[in-house]
Amino acid sequence: MVKAEKRHGTKVKESVPERIFSVINYVVLTLVALLMLYPIVNIIAVSFSNYNEYLKTPWMIWPKKFTLEAYKLVFRNSYFWRSYINTIIVTVASTLLSLVTTLMFAWSMARREVKGKPFFMVILIFTMVFSAGMIPNYLNMQDLNLLNTLWVLILPGTFNTFNCVIMMSFLRELPYELVEAAMVDGGSEPYILRKIVVPLSKPVLASVTLFLAVGAWNSYFGAQIYIQNRDLWPIALTLKEILMAASTAILEAEADPAALSAVGAEIESKTIQYASVIISTLPIMCIYPFLQKHFAKGVMVGSVKG
Repeated sequence: MVKAEKRHGTKVKESVPERIFSVINYVVLTLVALLMLYPIVNIIAVSFSNYNEYLKTPWMIWPKKFTLEAYKLVFRNSYFWRSYINTIIVTVASTLLSLVTTLMFAWSMARREVKGKPFFMVILIFTMVFSAGMIPNYLNMQDLNLLNTLWVLILPGTFNTFNCVIMMSFLRELPYELVEAAMVDGGSEPYILRKIVVPLSKPVLASVTLFLAVGAWNSYFGAQIYIQNRDLWPIALTLKEILMAASTAILEAEADPAALSAVGAEIESKTIQYASVIISTLPIMCIYPFLQKHFAKGVMVGSVKG
């Protein structure tokens, strides 16, 4: 019966206006995709190119006079790898701690039998509207003896209100009958959270993990304010120093032709800047494909409030 329906099924023929509309959609979406892809391709091409070639064709999409001088200059910095390790530690620790605390709070607020939820929601929303400010935060970190430690970059981001709201919205959509059945069977709260809630929440967990990891990896302002010890700098501060040093070297060399030839046009600040961008974003770009299949679903489902 199904085969007969498939064999004799008729396809609805699109009208001319519908075809034109479809063609326009494809063209527009293709152009948008190319516009989104071009900056990344251009940055990669410039970072591997001679700076003189960049001056001739700044819109290049393929390296010209291939060179690794910009990357060599970045890697030559003695603090580069130490900063990279610091950033990895901060990103992993901050993401895991924030994910655990956010999940526990969101699950508690999503439970039907929990009392006092309006009070906690008021406190939650209050933190989204009002903040202490930079100076009180600095004094607070000073009193807690967190200055010039990696903990000053980890602990302040342990709980994120925005991610908590997303996760609460998602958890409220889970079938509560599964939780009740587990409770009847004698399942403890940690067991329910670990065996039922977490497996069903993979989409939103992937989305929140990506948000947290990107935010921690790009952490710059907090490190600049709270950390003076260079050995504890994250990658963002080290790359900033490399870029500023390169720019200063070029400015000094422009006043002296002999110094200019010594510096060389290959390591002009623009190529160093683009190489720094590639280095700093590469880990996140490698992680995103593994979370991408859950990302859109987690955000869309988490945004539906029942």
